[in-house]
This record gives sequence, structure tokens and C-alpha cells, in this order.
Amino acid sequence: MNAPRSPRRGIKIITMNRDAIIRALELLERDHAADADGGDKLVRAVVRYARTLAPGEREALERHLLDLVDDHAEGVWPIALETLVRTGNATTGRALIPMLMSSDRSPEWSDAVVLAMMRLGCANALGMCRDYVREELRQHHVSALPMLAWLYRTDVGYALPLAARFFAEALALPSLTSILRPVLPEHRARIVDGIRRQMGGQLDGLLASSTATVLDLIDQVTGLDAEAGRAFAGLLLDHLARPEAPLHYGRRAVDALGDAVRRRSA
Repeated sequence: MNAPRSPRRGIKIITMNRDAIIRALELLERDHAADADGGDKLVRAVVRYARTLAPGEREALERHLLDLVDDHAEGVWPIALETLVRTGNATTGRALIPMLMSSDRSPEWSDAVVLAMMRLGCANALGMCRDYVREELRQHHVSALPMLAWLYRTDVGYALPLAARFFAEALALPSLTSILRPVLPEHRARIVDGIRRQMGGQLDGLLASSTATVLDLIDQVTGLDAEAGRAFAGLLLDHLARPEAPLHYGRRAVDALGDAVRRRSA
């Protein structure tokens, strides 16, 4: 029987693995410093590197990436987080939960970590993620829309009423008789522009459930405010009219969905 490894030797091996990993990541970062793609090529390079590692080394890499996210390492944590999403699992998502308990996080960081936990399928954090998305939408934060798009995939019954109220309040015109909380007029143009830019992600998330889900959301928005419902349908039609839409969804799907949405925008 082999002699048990001493704690000191185990710590030394882990440290050596970590040092080698840090050097490898620094080289990859240097190789991709001139990329102008938001870090996508660097993330893919780190993912490829992770696949070359032995199981123990992959664990050391994951711990290091988690530390970079937790430390809010400037310019690096988004790369580390996206790599964790692409290489991790629900256990990885659970490791992110304690990080959200700190109060000194930027909104961008918090949004990204919540979205990462949702993408990792972290069931333990589903309630926390739902509450976070609900509160961000209540405050009319357009930055919550990527999280909402993922929530359609995991809990569409919960997501649709949240989405309907957000879009109704964002797109409704001020009214003294409305039960909604429309956005302030000085913020409306910025929020509508943000919705327009996020419409592709919203449609992808809705269609991951079904085409009927898209139409159901339009109807729910319309039920809260008729003008907002027409405006939301119009934004969907604008997105479907983009040249790349048939390539992404298929020409027949674009035509069929467009006809159904058009009837609701009249």
C-alpha cells in the first residue's frame, strides 16, 4: 500500500499547479490582447486549455477562476466568469452563491454572476435569482433583460408576468388612471432603446419555450396597457425585419411569427 501523502507535499503540489496555471493564463491573455471581440477568443482559448488538464489541474483552474471573479479582478473577471459557465456545472454555480452576499459589488458584476448561476443550472440559487430579476425589473433596469431571457427557459410561468409588467411600464404613456408605474419621461427613450437592443435575446428566450409564448407575452402586455402592447409588438416586428432574422430563425418561421405579431400590433 502506498504511503499517504503528507499535507505539506499536497499543498506544494497544489501551489505548483496553481503557479503553472497562472503563467499559462497570462500567456493566453498576452496572445489575445489585440483581439477586439469582447474577450470571446480569449475565453475559447482558456476553455481549450482547460480540456488539456488532468482532473486535479482542472479543479485548480476552477478555484483560480472563482478567485478572480470573487476578487472583482479588473478586466479579467468577465473572462473568468464566462469560462466557468462554459466549463462548469451546477456545483460551480453553487460556489458563486456566497460571493453575492457581499455588499461592495458593482451592479454589472452582480448581474453577470446571477446570470451565470442561471446558465449553470444552479437549482439551489433559483429562488435568489428569481428575486433578483424581479427587483431589477421593478426598478426598470434594462440590464436585467438578459437574465429575464434566461428565466423564460427555466421558469416561464414566473417570468411572463414579470416581463409583461416591465414592458407595459416601459412602453406605456403616462396616465393618471393607470395602475402601472410608467418610467419617467426623461428615462423613457433610453429604456426603449435598451429594449430594442435586447429584443433578439428576448425573442430567443421566448422561442425556447414556444412560439405561443411570444404571443402570450404580447397579450399580457396588452392586457395591462393596450398602447404598450402595440408598441411591444412593433419592437418585435422591427427585430424580425432585420436582414439577419431569416438566417437565425428561418424564413418560414419569421413569416409565420411576423403575421401573428402583426395582427396584434394593429
